Amino acid sequence: MVTATRAFGCEVLADEPTPSPISQPGAPVVWAQTRTLLLDDESTAYGCVHCDYVSRNVLSIRPHLSKHKPRETRQNGHGSNGHAVNGNGSVAALLAQLGTLNEVTKDRDHWKTRALRAERLVKAVRDAVGGKA
Repeated sequence: MVTATRAFGCEVLADEPTPSPISQPGAPVVWAQTRTLLLDDESTAYGCVHCDYVSRNVLSIRPHLSKHKPRETRQNGHGSNGHAVNGNGSVAALLAQLGTLNEVTKDRDHWKTRALRAERLVKAVRDAVGGKA
C-alpha cells in the first residue's frame, strides 16, 4: 500500500496493484513496487509503494525506485565498479593487483611477439609458393 493519502490535491480512494505491460489475458503480471491510485476526482495516478512519491505517468515510478535500492555490494565487498565499497582498499591488495598486471603484460608481450613472427613466416611461405597474402 502506498503511503500517500493525497495526490495532486485529491484524496486517494483506492490503491491497487499496477499491471505490467507484459500482462496477458489470464496471466496478469503486476509491478510489485508500483501502485495504481484512484483519486476522488476520478482520475488515476501511480505511486511508489515505499514512499509518498506519485505521478500521472506510470513509467516515472520505475526510475524513482532506484532511490530505495541499497548500494550494490558483492560478496567480496566490492561494488559493481570493482572498487571497495568502503573505499579502504589495502595497499597490499593494490600491490598484488599491480604484480598480476605486470605478469599479464609480460605474457601478452611474449605471445604478441610469437604471433607477429608466425605471421611473417606465413607471409614468406605464401610469397614462396605464389599465393596472395
